Amino acid sequence: MIRGEGSELIAGVTPQEVFDFVLDPALYTKADTKILWVTKLGDIPNGMIAREDGTFLGVAKGSVVTRYVWKPPHSIDVTLEHGFIRGMHAWFEIEEVPGGTRITHVEEVDFGWGPLGLVHDFLIRGWWQRSVAKEVSEIARLLAAGERGKGLAAL
Repeated sequence: MIRGEGSELIAGVTPQEVFDFVLDPALYTKADTKILWVTKLGDIPNGMIAREDGTFLGVAKGSVVTRYVWKPPHSIDVTLEHGFIRGMHAWFEIEEVPGGTRITHVEEVDFGWGPLGLVHDFLIRGWWQRSVAKEVSEIARLLAAGERGKGLAAL
C-alpha cells in the first residue's frame, strides 16, 4: 500500500469554500495532477457514486468507480467500488481554525500486484507522496487566489 498526505492552512476561507472547491471537478482538476475528471454516476445518501478518469505518472490513462460520502462542510471520504486496483481510500478533513481553514488530505492505494507490486510500490512511492502534497498545496494556492467552486451544484 502507498500513502500520500498533505495539510495546509488557508487564510481567509471558510470550510464551505474548501468543501465546494474539492467537489467541483472543474476546479479540483486544476489542483490534482492524477485526476482528469470526475463524473457523478448516481446519488447515495450523503454522497454519490462517481467515475474518476485519471492518469498515472502522467502517461497511463484509466478510470475507477468510487463511492463518495460527505458531511458538509467538514469531510469527504472516497473509497474504491470498482477498478483495476485492489483498493483505494482517500479522505479530506476540513476544519475551521482561527483566521481560516485547515485542509488535510490523505490518499491510500493498494495496487494488489503481489511480489511485483512491492517493487512497483517502492519505485512510485515518492512520486505518489509528492503528488498528494502538491495537490493540497495547489488547492490552498488556488483558494487563496480567489478561486471558488460550485460544490454539490457542480455535480
